[in-house]
Amino acid sequence: MTPSFKTETYAVFDDFLSIDILRSVRDRMADERFVYLKNVWQPKNFYRLVEGDPLVGQTVYYNHPKVPKGFASHPSGKSADAVVEALLGAEESLATWIGLRGSAWDFFTCTPYLYPAGSGLSWHDDAKDRVGSYVLYVHDDWKSSWGAELLIATDVGDRRASVERYQGVNTDLGHYVTAVPNRLVVIKAGTPHAVRSVSTRAGENLRMSMTGFFQPLPQSLREA
Repeated sequence: MTPSFKTETYAVFDDFLSIDILRSVRDRMADERFVYLKNVWQPKNFYRLVEGDPLVGQTVYYNHPKVPKGFASHPSGKSADAVVEALLGAEESLATWIGLRGSAWDFFTCTPYLYPAGSGLSWHDDAKDRVGSYVLYVHDDWKSSWGAELLIATDVGDRRASVERYQGVNTDLGHYVTAVPNRLVVIKAGTPHAVRSVSTRAGENLRMSMTGFFQPLPQSLREA
């Protein structure tokens, strides 16, 4: 699997799923129970990041020995299962940005999201207890005028891009990635990024995505 674009901190892979699997994931998302993110995620630091009213479905964990209460384990019978399996099949291609299973990470998550008009996510770096993150766009159409670009900050000279207090970044240059259907973006942990709000021009069209994190097990679970 060859990236369409790559840097040291992130990579873009287009046409990640087969057309049939993509359609299946999209169709099964219609059966998910979505709730407003602000109603279920209470930590103050994260809540500050959320703009508008994105919705979230149930998170599925792959290869976690003790899945937290309220979440699901793969295989779950949900739309996330096919995405989990595709990511496992692409491990070697993703290793440059997330490392190898068993050394850099032990498990990962997969969560469905819906972003209606006005919804976005402020600057953050996914650095805590993670080695990388990903987003896979599963909507069936997306126009450039609809917004929702993934913004990624870059180092400038001797200035290392990092998230400052209140979600600012200390550099003023970077890249953007359009939410093209069936596009996977993998980001190395510690890389500042944000999601530009979905424009009102999108109307009733939703930014539909599967998002997750690659993580090592905490020492307490390794020793259990």
